[in-house]
Amino acid sequence: MKIIRNFLMSLKMNIRSIITAVIAATVIWLAISLQIFPDVSATVSDVPVQITPTAFMLENDLHLVQNGGITVNVQVRGKRYDVERLSGEDFEAVLDLSGVNTDGEQEVGIDIFSNSRIDFDISVPYQTIKIKVERVASKTLEIEAKATTIRFVEGMQIDEANLSVNPPTITIRGEKSLIDSISRAEVHALYEDEMITTLAVNGELRLFNNENVQVNNPNLSTDADSFTVTVPIHRVKTLPLDFVITGVPSNFDLEGLRAKMNLSPNEITLSSPDFSIDNLAAFEVGAIPLAEINTLMLFRQTRYTIAPLLPEGYKNTSGQASVMLEFEGVEDYAQYEFHIPAENIVVLNPPDGYRTEILTKNLVVTVVGPSSYVQAMSVNNIGVTLNLIGTEILSDVSTVSKTVQCRLTGSRVPAWVVGYPQIDVRFTRTD
Repeated sequence: MKIIRNFLMSLKMNIRSIITAVIAATVIWLAISLQIFPDVSATVSDVPVQITPTAFMLENDLHLVQNGGITVNVQVRGKRYDVERLSGEDFEAVLDLSGVNTDGEQEVGIDIFSNSRIDFDISVPYQTIKIKVERVASKTLEIEAKATTIRFVEGMQIDEANLSVNPPTITIRGEKSLIDSISRAEVHALYEDEMITTLAVNGELRLFNNENVQVNNPNLSTDADSFTVTVPIHRVKTLPLDFVITGVPSNFDLEGLRAKMNLSPNEITLSSPDFSIDNLAAFEVGAIPLAEINTLMLFRQTRYTIAPLLPEGYKNTSGQASVMLEFEGVEDYAQYEFHIPAENIVVLNPPDGYRTEILTKNLVVTVVGPSSYVQAMSVNNIGVTLNLIGTEILSDVSTVSKTVQCRLTGSRVPAWVVGYPQIDVRFTRTD
């Protein structure tokens, strides 16, 4: 204990001398170091490398896969005091791409320069590095709109043919072999709720290669990243088909003739862009005047194309492009001609100031119906009327052709007059 106490007392009394000695030793060491070892080597880390594609590379769509973030460590030698102050900002490193003329992996040089006023040497002013060069290409694809995950309320249906996407095309850019492998683009509509009406919703882009495998590559770039899909929703309903006969006399047995009509198919499934289809009890395939149903039509099938008959915006979803009309149970129907004398024609509303004369002495009227019924008829069973109301007469003596109205006598008559019989009438001014 006495020895330790004496040592501490001595240290306390000589503290100033000790500090002075340490400082002096340090100065002497630095002086000796600077004299004996004037230069030192050091490494400056992470000096950024400048990358500038050559004109040849730009013209031939050659690009570095790693187009940035390349650094290099620089070995320097100089005075210790100088080199210890160096940083990456005191250097300029440039990637030498002058020899790049194709794609693939290649070894290129890095030229290193000093842009500092500090006096030092670069030990290795030229280094090499392996890079990967790719040939870049672009392709523009038509986008196909998809709504495979969209749900809709019962009784509604997506009009697939009129799905649309905005923008309608996309340009993709990337490594040439990858771009060449991509063959199509889809945008899928995204919507969580059930649709009840046509909506425009967000869409997700999906790219597919020639093997129909989805491509997900972060190195691909596109000219659009936002898409809108318009999903047209239609009301769907199955309707019976109907065929209308017009120009029917009140005493004609229309139900009897309609019972012989057969439509194939007899129903159709349609979709409409609104709820107007709910107001339809049947879909009319066509309409024809009774006077145009002759034996030729009775004994053969008649086909009607459905598409031209649809209201605007309606779609035929049944897959049936046409409907066929045929008459059944008309094997005994026949067509006969009757000659009506002029005196049997009743003239209505003759013009004032003119004498009216029927020039046609025998009017030929064609009747179609069951043979037994038509054969039992006579000219007296056919009433012919000439209505002259509204007739325009251009001279004192004028001859015109006029259509007459024919009506068969009786009730629930199964036969009818075919065609539009005409007669010649002469008008002579009397005042």
